[in-house]
Amino acid sequence: MYANVWNKLCRYLLIYYIVVTVLFNFCNSTIDLNLPELQYLADHLHKEECKRLVAALHFKSYDKPCLLDLAENKVPSDPTCLELLLHWNSTPGEGKGETHEILLHRLRQIGRDDLADWLGKTVFHQLGNDLEREINEALDDFQNVTEKTHRYEAKPTFAPPVGDVDPTEWLPFDTICWVLICGIIITILITTLKVICLKCCKRPKNKKKKRY
Repeated sequence: MYANVWNKLCRYLLIYYIVVTVLFNFCNSTIDLNLPELQYLADHLHKEECKRLVAALHFKSYDKPCLLDLAENKVPSDPTCLELLLHWNSTPGEGKGETHEILLHRLRQIGRDDLADWLGKTVFHQLGNDLEREINEALDDFQNVTEKTHRYEAKPTFAPPVGDVDPTEWLPFDTICWVLICGIIITILITTLKVICLKCCKRPKNKKKKRY
């Protein structure tokens, strides 16, 4: 019973640890955008919208940049929208290692709330899948360790099974117990007889002394 309770407790603690770890990593900008998500955005943005988005992504301020029109004119027109997004996403100091929240925020600033909503739902769906996969893998590892532990504890011993012993069978242990009991009884009887004999022997001597 205690083993089952301990296994359940360990399983719940393991799941709690995985959930907290994944959520902590998510909140600390460790989940990047992937290629299919960037491809979807590039396919649903007009060329002018894409250039405006890439220009806004190069600013560090949270609010909409005042010089956005000037920065948009400096964005090259030859690369495709996907190439521009991939360059931003893979460049250190720009999008590399950042979270999708930056791109989502800039999409709303250029008026593409529909793409921002889609991106948010997609990333959270991917987060749910990653979380489920991590939990399943951890539980599988925990189950394998538990099964190995049970197999180790279930190794056969040299002691005979309880069901194979006849309760009416006379064992060596029973003989030893009876010998000890008989020895104790005999010792008590001998001691009692000695005490009685000593008392009986003293009485005649006392009577003879009284006559003189």
